[in-house]
Amino acid sequence: MIDETKKDLKRSFDMTDLGLMHYCLGLEVWQKENHIFVSQMKYTKTTLEKFRMMDCTPIATPMENRLQLSRSDPSPEVSATLYRQLIGSLIYLTYTRPDISFAVSYLSRFMQEPKICHWKAAKHILRYLKGSVDLGLEYKKNENFFLTGYSDSDHAGNIDDRKSTSRFVFFMGSGPISWGSKKQHFVSRSSTEAEYRSAGEAVCEAIWLRRILEGLGIPQDKPTTMYVDNEGVLKLVRNPVFHERTKHIEVQVHFIREHVLKHNIQLQFCPTAEQRADIFTKSLARDKFELFRAFLSSSLQTMHN
Repeated sequence: MIDETKKDLKRSFDMTDLGLMHYCLGLEVWQKENHIFVSQMKYTKTTLEKFRMMDCTPIATPMENRLQLSRSDPSPEVSATLYRQLIGSLIYLTYTRPDISFAVSYLSRFMQEPKICHWKAAKHILRYLKGSVDLGLEYKKNENFFLTGYSDSDHAGNIDDRKSTSRFVFFMGSGPISWGSKKQHFVSRSSTEAEYRSAGEAVCEAIWLRRILEGLGIPQDKPTTMYVDNEGVLKLVRNPVFHERTKHIEVQVHFIREHVLKHNIQLQFCPTAEQRADIFTKSLARDKFELFRAFLSSSLQTMHN
């Protein structure tokens, strides 16, 4: 497919084939026979130098365990311009560093009036990056082209307004291909409601990914399996009997159920300890963080082994 595309382009444009890609828009790419590794090591080092953190002491996690921050924190304000520059740089790094995605997304909520506590938390991420510069995304040769997804939420996790955040991650073959988070528009009255809204966001992403893959000649011939760690969500999908506590999420229930009945999606339960989207919902202790990070990121050293 790639060779045919190149031939078509050459017939229309004056082109030179430079061979395998090594660098594109700040992304560094290493390719071997059975591996592809994508990282932003150079950009990471540039960011550390820009914010004078090249000589900082590395730490093991991007955010303190169970850290909660607020817009109304009494600590002094810092330069909003400088804070936005740092968060902007970190957002760009999340393209190949899903392990910092939660911390960066969380801190981006405070860009309007950042305080000292928010600035310190942002520099905490830089200290983590200092000790993990060579991490990136590794994709191994694999015959499995089917999507698998994980959906999770942090019920009432925002201490300013008690809104929850939807998180998801999708894998194809050996590595993640899509991940994201979105603050929910409404306050959820139960963890089941928060999880169901999150599952709805993940189903939208899954349908979009399935269409893209089919357009690329990678048809998804079976339902995309999506894992959730809330049994109440599964019960609602299988038996959508609405009562006063669930009537207000009826639309979400019907949306998910429709795609289940069309065999686009199948929901399965997984224990919280195996919920790979957990790393996108909250700051974790080191042992749990490193466990889930291993599913997402790899070191460049693995390419040389």
